[in-house]
Amino acid sequence: MAAWPQGLTVGEQAKLQKVLQTIEMIEKANLDPKPRPLKQAILTEDELNAYIAYRLRTEPVELLQELRLKLLDDNHLEGKAIFDLSQENLPSFFPKIAILFFSTIFRIQEGKISFEFKKVFLGSQELSIDFVSEMIKQIAIAHNALPEGLNRSYDLPFGIKDIKSKKGLAIFYY
Repeated sequence: MAAWPQGLTVGEQAKLQKVLQTIEMIEKANLDPKPRPLKQAILTEDELNAYIAYRLRTEPVELLQELRLKLLDDNHLEGKAIFDLSQENLPSFFPKIAILFFSTIFRIQEGKISFEFKKVFLGSQELSIDFVSEMIKQIAIAHNALPEGLNRSYDLPFGIKDIKSKKGLAIFYY
């Protein structure tokens, strides 16, 4: 049995174990150089969120305390992100602990996943996507990071060729 971070319930451990086994299966399948048709691995929303929580515990992301996703049909996502902004020099209307809700669509193209954010809320107050994107850029600059905004792309994990979402499910093609 793996050494789990403290605070994981038995149920969370089981969900996380399934995700880690799926990652291992995908990595092994992609080490075989023979061409083959794409296979798929399906994870539930709960399993994916357990993995995100695990990664945030084991590999913290600066400022980000929590991220939860709601998987919807046709590559639509909704989510909740909690940021600790207590050390940031932001306008006074920004809370020190910022709870953001968002909706986005993701697309896969040329080995990358990109996000197109549709709505972002700070608590119940809707914010302009451009405003949030600019705030993220300014915080990144203050932390000597690349000034990238919200609508950006990321490399897909090793072996993943495509991702689709359906209500409550993520389907990974490898």
